[in-house]
Amino acid sequence: MTNKASTFHTTVFTFLLVAVCANLALAQHDIPGDLKASLDAINQRAVTSTVAFLSSDEMAGRDTPSPELTIASSYVAARFLGAGLKGLGEDGSYFQNSEIATTLVPQDGIVVKHDGAMVETFGMLSADSEPYVYRGEITLVTKDSPGDAKYTGPVCMIVDDFKERRDQSNFLRSLARLRQNGATAILVQVDPNHELVGQASAMTEPKMVRSRGGAAGHVVLVKKTDTGGIFDLTLPKQTSGKATVRNVIGMIPGSDPELAKEAIVFTAHLDHIGRQGSTGDTICNGADDDATGVTGVLSLADAFAAMPTAPKRTVIFMTLWGEEKGLLGSRYYCANPLWPLDKTVANINIEMIGRPEPGANGKCWSTGWDKSNLSELMSVGAKKVDVLIFQHPKYSGDMLYRASDNAPFVDKGVIAHSFSAGSLHEDYHKPSDEWEKLELKHMTRVIQGLFAGSLPIANGDVTPQKN
Repeated sequence: MTNKASTFHTTVFTFLLVAVCANLALAQHDIPGDLKASLDAINQRAVTSTVAFLSSDEMAGRDTPSPELTIASSYVAARFLGAGLKGLGEDGSYFQNSEIATTLVPQDGIVVKHDGAMVETFGMLSADSEPYVYRGEITLVTKDSPGDAKYTGPVCMIVDDFKERRDQSNFLRSLARLRQNGATAILVQVDPNHELVGQASAMTEPKMVRSRGGAAGHVVLVKKTDTGGIFDLTLPKQTSGKATVRNVIGMIPGSDPELAKEAIVFTAHLDHIGRQGSTGDTICNGADDDATGVTGVLSLADAFAAMPTAPKRTVIFMTLWGEEKGLLGSRYYCANPLWPLDKTVANINIEMIGRPEPGANGKCWSTGWDKSNLSELMSVGAKKVDVLIFQHPKYSGDMLYRASDNAPFVDKGVIAHSFSAGSLHEDYHKPSDEWEKLELKHMTRVIQGLFAGSLPIANGDVTPQKN
């Protein structure tokens, strides 16, 4: 019985394998033979090594700003150089630099005394723009009851472990209410292993200023203790500075004298959210979000560079900073374009292509499907390499159309869509978004599909139009 079953399964497998190969050969019959090198440049070995590096622990989550994000941008520039791309930055470099305001919350020099005895502190979550010195009583509040009460001095709250993500959101809202209601400083009593302690200890690098509301005020983590009596507080001020962040941009000039004045732009965001939590694995590696997209951009650069004759239109490849902070890198580029936006025929933004939904291997969808015919045009070419670009019943509408780096291009009138090959899975924005969970064969096929789908546009055979 076992031998017969084995023979049957072997026969079925052989039949399926022959059928699949035949279908693949049929699907690729329209791809010219001289483009084989381009398709071969998009291979699973290169895809694996690229995405594994970008989402490694050594990249520490590629926060904006961070030394690791700078290293990642240098890596992208080196890959562009190796592929033979020309730089679009100043003096022919690959970088479009900009500066952002930063603050550094000090973790030393914090003094908290209660009735003359030192109270153990675990760092500060935020600080004011001036030092804070206080002697007197402190008002005890709960994280759920600041309400409309008004304060004229420091307050203290006791915070237990966060059980759910919304617990921290509620805590942050409580801090905001307390500051709005006049609290001059906030002492937060926690256990030494609380998640907030890890967040404070991770503040060794300057952080980007997220709003124009000025300093966030002194928020100090302290050991749980009695709140009666007299407190003496000496809290250092935050320090301000600037950090350089950079979009990385390379291009292949078009081979046709007229069509070369037009460009197709591939983008993906290089940044992620850094670290989260205080115990265990705290690095949010951002493998799928969006090391996969950056890998796609780099793989496409290799593929287009391998063409024996450059496409007729100029092809631009770009990785962006600050997407997780509000699409900041793409907004900066669109406000300061290095290629005329009215000569940009399409922006193909690549987001999260490594984790397919069940039954969706080798399939890719786009946001804002009905806004233009770009996705339909690309689906034609993608079919030639047996990749399906389709209209997702949930995500291809307006839901995510302006949620990624294509949105600033849309705002400037450019046809721009994000292309994805998965969903917002359970590891999204968590330390568990590791490269080992990616389906690399699927990801490689999708990148090949994006290449075959965009090639007719790059060659000027078709031009996308708004609907």
